[in-house]
Amino acid sequence: MSRSLKTVLFVLVLLAAGGWVALYAGGHAPASGVAESSATAQKATIHLAAQTGVTQETPPAPKLLKVEPVKGYVGDPFTVSGEGFSAGATVEIFWSTVEPSYVTKVLPDNLEYHERNYEEKRVVLGRVSADALGFVNAKLIAPEDFGEVHDIFAVVEARDVARGGFRILRSASITPKSGPVGTPITVNVKGIGWRGFEQFMALRYDNKYTGEISAVTTKGSAEFQIRAAGEPGKHIIQLNNSTAYAPGAYLNTQQSPQAYIYAHLDNQQEFRFAFDITSDAEIPPDRIQWPEQDRVAVLKADTPRTTMSSKSIVGVATLTPASGAVDSQAMLTAKNLPSNAEVEIHFVTARGNRMTPSGWNLDYVPLGKAKTAADGSLKKMITVPDDLGGWHLIRVATQERVLAETPYYLEQSLVKVSPRRVKVGETFTVQIKGVGWTELDNTLAITYDNAVQGYACGFNSNGDVTVNLVGTGRPGIHLIDLYPAIYRGKDRVPWNYQTPFLTYARDFPALPHGYRLPAFRLAIEVIE
Repeated sequence: MSRSLKTVLFVLVLLAAGGWVALYAGGHAPASGVAESSATAQKATIHLAAQTGVTQETPPAPKLLKVEPVKGYVGDPFTVSGEGFSAGATVEIFWSTVEPSYVTKVLPDNLEYHERNYEEKRVVLGRVSADALGFVNAKLIAPEDFGEVHDIFAVVEARDVARGGFRILRSASITPKSGPVGTPITVNVKGIGWRGFEQFMALRYDNKYTGEISAVTTKGSAEFQIRAAGEPGKHIIQLNNSTAYAPGAYLNTQQSPQAYIYAHLDNQQEFRFAFDITSDAEIPPDRIQWPEQDRVAVLKADTPRTTMSSKSIVGVATLTPASGAVDSQAMLTAKNLPSNAEVEIHFVTARGNRMTPSGWNLDYVPLGKAKTAADGSLKKMITVPDDLGGWHLIRVATQERVLAETPYYLEQSLVKVSPRRVKVGETFTVQIKGVGWTELDNTLAITYDNAVQGYACGFNSNGDVTVNLVGTGRPGIHLIDLYPAIYRGKDRVPWNYQTPFLTYARDFPALPHGYRLPAFRLAIEVIE
């Protein structure tokens, strides 16, 4: 039987098993250690063959690896079996997946967002020994991974011997399902894909678009919070595909080429949940919801970041604490400086905007002067200026040269929501300090009762975002949420920018660069 015919039969058998399986005719080049050693061995064999004039035979096509069932949810058990192996052979079961990342570029005056990236690889799911008849049977668990089809390979001595596939179905849940207005609702989604439009999801609340759901660095799993908004009674939360070019949900997914994503659901188009608001008697307290700490990268002092220079310096400086809000204080300590020297201390920041031809540049805000000790040490309390947020340098210098630098992270902070009670049509003001200037921290996307209103930037105003909103809706409590957002990027598969990034706390392109960008959970009351 020819190799091409074997491949066709292989795919037909898998389809007959009841799964939506899209396997490729050719094998993937393994990306694990086993795969690398296999590739190296093949190269060596081909090179030897060229020297000796020996003609190499094409390796046989992998046998069919039977997978039962062929689809299921994260955590579901499944069985892999096959025959025709050498008796007693150790068989490794490999799972094909991808290593995800956000592609960014760090510059002294910007942090650029480029795109999402996925590098294909394999991981070992388990090992099993063939019995005396050459039969293998392995009981496995579907790993927490991206959704849709994953190739499964049986590998013996670094060679693909058999092949099958398993499809991870998408699932979603919310908790709790009732509570007063402002109750945090945790949304969990598993099995989000990574190919094309499989990676897009949107959330709607009472038929209003709320924001984007991502699961890039969390490998297909999303966990985030929204708040219960509206009058007492039942409210509907909907999750399905988002659009690629404009904020919103794709409303007829069941008729699209991606209909298979939700085909296992009763309505075949979206996840739909009900939340019962039990009361709205009190304004919920303001809350700043920070990213999960273990998702924020801890950077070394010399890790590239904005405002960092490449100047040769002689001293060593530290700040305690190394982060804080505007007008906070930090102790600057330095050593290895010239003795008894008059020095100046500067806060390195950016000035300008993206809208005018002049653009922007780095600037140096004076923080005061000091004199080093006879041993070349320095200790001085500094006050962080009311300025742009994000990464900055505190620079110690004379008029002739830079002596020492140390990074400081200026965090976002809430100034006010005023007034708290308004009539319909009246204005109230939300003010935030410490908003940044890069493509990943200069934008706040705003919702009113879980409906997107637009976005605000803090670059031209040096980190101050003051938004004047209007009270609307029935008398009662109304929620205002401000989320991190991507200002712009270069994604080849388009993505929505300047829209609420609901999953910011666990999956956001700025997290690997040490940015702690929060959501602001605020509220007002509309009165008669």
